[in-house]
Amino acid sequence: MIAAPSLQTAHRRIRERFGDDAVILSTRTVTRRHELGLGQERGVEVVVQPPGTAASRYNAAAGRLGLEARAPEGIPAELLREIERIESLVEQVSSEVERRRADDAGPGADPATALLVGAGASPAIARRVSARHSAAAGRGAADPAGLRAWLATQLRASNCGWEGFYGCHAFLGDSGCGRTDLVLAAAARLQEQGRRTLVLAVMPADPGTTHRLQEAAAADGFDAAVVGGAHNLAEAEPHFANYDAVLVELPRLDHPAMAVGGALHAWLAANVGFHRHLVVAADRDLADVGNVGGAGGVADKAGLAGLSAVTRDWNCDWVAFTRLDCTRRAGKLLDVLESVPLAVSLLAADPLHGGRLTVASSAEVAGLVAPATSPGAGRLDREALS
Repeated sequence: MIAAPSLQTAHRRIRERFGDDAVILSTRTVTRRHELGLGQERGVEVVVQPPGTAASRYNAAAGRLGLEARAPEGIPAELLREIERIESLVEQVSSEVERRRADDAGPGADPATALLVGAGASPAIARRVSARHSAAAGRGAADPAGLRAWLATQLRASNCGWEGFYGCHAFLGDSGCGRTDLVLAAAARLQEQGRRTLVLAVMPADPGTTHRLQEAAAADGFDAAVVGGAHNLAEAEPHFANYDAVLVELPRLDHPAMAVGGALHAWLAANVGFHRHLVVAADRDLADVGNVGGAGGVADKAGLAGLSAVTRDWNCDWVAFTRLDCTRRAGKLLDVLESVPLAVSLLAADPLHGGRLTVASSAEVAGLVAPATSPGAGRLDREALS
């Protein structure tokens, strides 16, 4: 398959790669999300039969359907499940080994490690990150200022500002993670930027969501609707091109509609036109985030292992952090980013009530996990009350 921004470019690439005798089996127009930004682009995909080969009926049918042609004989589903089970066990054992080796990062710890632990990172992750910085810098114990500057070059973020935020975006996360506030605040900001914006709430659990959505849409000028199921989303998708930005709030992770292999998952997980954002609340105990038990995922799997499973199952592109105003331990985000290798898209701190919502930059994320000053003690962290 040849992908290109235009049909003319695709034909040129086909001639350069296969010559004039290549046979075009099918052509389709696609809208893809940007890999390194929060926008999208249109292009074409052309399925080609190279000269001197005979395409099977299977490959030809796959081409007509816009699917990648592949051999019918694949890895058995039972083997894939066993591989996933073994990988999960390895993750658990590795985490337990690191936990047992972890110390309290007390007075004997180097200053950079102590900074990260003081900000909320776990001792094991703090030592690992500090050691990587020391190795990169070519010296011994890392200093806090040097570590912070290095993290700003290592932590991935969208780094594109609101001008680079457009296209189709879906937001998923566990109950109480702040998805609704994030989506409504982002929609208001995009509409303020002159972007025609649509918000879709998929099967909301709160019966008051419809009224709240109507009020927000009327106040901020964006379009909004409640969606009853995956088939409604699929039917509406052709109309998304009429908007500069489409924001879809998905049900909570443990909702039956979020079952892996279900209609909603089948529609979204491989949809090349969507950015998929995993929403994580910064004030949540990391042992409780990412609960996918009962949703068709890995039974009773929560914590960072649960987040990792969600990331894989839903093919997430980004992680968005919310409720930053409710924690003094933002360093724990470093643990999330070590476990979930995603770039940070958005950072939210009570955005609907005078707080802030920013398109994340690497420097801002580094400032959160390795602050220049110790976190203030003026506000209780919710974890301390649980």
